[in-house]
Formats: sequence, C-alpha cells, structure tokens
Amino acid sequence: MGLPKNYKKSLKITPTKQGFAARQQMLNNIANPGTYLPKGLLHEDMDRDFIEYIDNDIDLVVGGEKVPVIFLSIQRWAEFAKTWEFSDQNKNIKIPFVTIVRKPDAQVGTNYAGSYTIPGKPTFTYMKIPTWDGNIKSYDIYKIPQPVSIDLQYEVRIFCNKMRDLNLFNKKLLESFASGQKYLRINGHPIPLMLESIGDESVVSNLDERKYYVQLFTIKMLGYLLDEDDFVVAPAISRGITFYELVDDSFIAPFQISTDDEEKTICITITFERGVNSVNIPIEINANYTSLVTTNVNTTSIKVNGVSVTIPFKVVNGDSLYITINKTDVLNNSVVEISGLIE
Repeated sequence: MGLPKNYKKSLKITPTKQGFAARQQMLNNIANPGTYLPKGLLHEDMDRDFIEYIDNDIDLVVGGEKVPVIFLSIQRWAEFAKTWEFSDQNKNIKIPFVTIVRKPDAQVGTNYAGSYTIPGKPTFTYMKIPTWDGNIKSYDIYKIPQPVSIDLQYEVRIFCNKMRDLNLFNKKLLESFASGQKYLRINGHPIPLMLESIGDESVVSNLDERKYYVQLFTIKMLGYLLDEDDFVVAPAISRGITFYELVDDSFIAPFQISTDDEEKTICITITFERGVNSVNIPIEINANYTSLVTTNVNTTSIKVNGVSVTIPFKVVNGDSLYITINKTDVLNNSVVEISGLIE
C-alpha cells in the first residue's frame, strides 16, 4: 500500500522559548548590536516601519505589477485629493494605488491599559555590566527612563477601479489582523497595531466620469517614545579598602619609667592589658638595657628605630623603642620589665 502524496516522513520541530528564556531573547532583540542599551523609538521610527508593513507585508500585486504605496501628510493628502497628482504620462489617473496618512494629533497612549505611572522623569536600572580597569573590578549601571506611551492613528486607503482588486487588498489586511491585533517589531520593540474600522469613500458624482473605489482602513498603533538622549550610563561604587590609624588611649599599653640617680639605674615597666600586644616608647635618657623580665608572655620582640635588637642593647635620646609580645593567656594582662644602667 503506497503512502499519500502529501505524506511527511519527518517533522521539523523547533523548540519554543518560554518564561525567562523568552524574556531574555526579547531583551537581546531590543538591545543595540555591540552595546548594552536598547534602541530608541521615536515618531519617525514608527512611521517608517508602518509604511514598510503596508508596502511589504500586505504587498498587493495587480496585473503582475506591485501596487505603489504613497505616504502623505494630512496637508499633502488634502492637496492630493483635489489635484490627483498620481497620474501616468498622459495625465490620466493611474490606479490602483494605496495611500497612508498619519493623523498629526498623536494621543496619550493606551498601551498601559489606563494605569498610572510614576510622575516626573525618573530613570530605572536596565542592566548592570561588570567592568575591569586592570586594578579595580566594578560594574557600570545602564539606566533608561520610563517610555512615554503614545497612540498614533493611520488611515490607509486603496484606490482601484475593480472590485476584485479591492477584495484582494481587503482580504490581505483582514488576514493580517486575524488574531485581533498585529505586532510590528520596531527597532526591536514589539508594538501592537489595532484595526479600528473599515469604511467606504467611493464617490461617483457623475455617471459619465470614470468609476473608482476607495476603501478606508483606520489602524491605531499603540506605541511609546524612548529617546536615546535620556539614557544614562553611570559607574557603580567600587569596592575599596581604606587604611587608617586609631588614636585612642585605651589601645596604648601604659608604661612607667623609674630611675635612680645615685645608683644610675633605669627600669621601664609596661602593662599590656587585655587586647593590647604592642607599645611604642620615645626615648629621652641614654641607657644600656641588660635585663628583661616578663609575666604572662610567650615571646617578646624588641626594635630600636625599626631595627630588631636583643638584650643587651643601647638607646640614646630621640630613639624609638617598639616592643611587641605574644601572650600566654590572652584573657589576662601581661607585664614586661626592662632594666639597665644610665649612661
């Protein structure tokens, strides 16, 4: 038994992105190539893509020739309707053709479904991009303002002298709005179109005149404005380390210097309280220290003017004596006594 002619042996299945993957794909489509910011969206961008939609997507072909699409301002449309400038070389009207007129009175947008937005013109974080300058790792914050909602209304007219051509254009446009709305991706932004109404403007004032049909399609674009001049790229606060010195008497080990002028002896007694392990003592008396006695001390380090020394050692007026200890019991105080002879 043979298979039907249209029988397919294999089906090509393309996975559909959903959830986060779909949102990420939309974000990638909106972003400018080579940058992390979205493309802007202004009136001229929406006009351009709407004309391309009518000219390319609807794409009416009659008698093997593509039907031309003409974009007119509201003033040019008034002139065109009176003078019928679109004519052949014999000054006869050449039909069919399609005209597009965008009404200049752009309205407050309805794509927010009447919801209120934040007043003013605040900017919001769009993306955070890591940066590295060779020393500090940080990131830049890309901010964009809230888009301004706007409704644009377009009037699309087809002029033809055959009902067949009128039906063909009507069919193509209705098929485009079969789902109730049509989306255009303008600079990466998904913008909906709504078919508001279909009207007839065919007028025959004199039966001797050439008969033609004019059908009007009113289409509303639920767009928004996003100006690239309002985008902000600001560096974030970098993570850094600040070193500073605490000057607090509670962290300085108290010491006492005792001298005996007759015996020519000197003794420095230092008490290292809990949490204190070092002390810096300015020297005012020339001496030769020969003895070291400690209590609750595991190890002791002594430096004179930054140079490590051991018992015995000498000091002179103006030297700096720096002593560091490691306590045996860190919960208790430690005592260090250094004694010697005055010189």
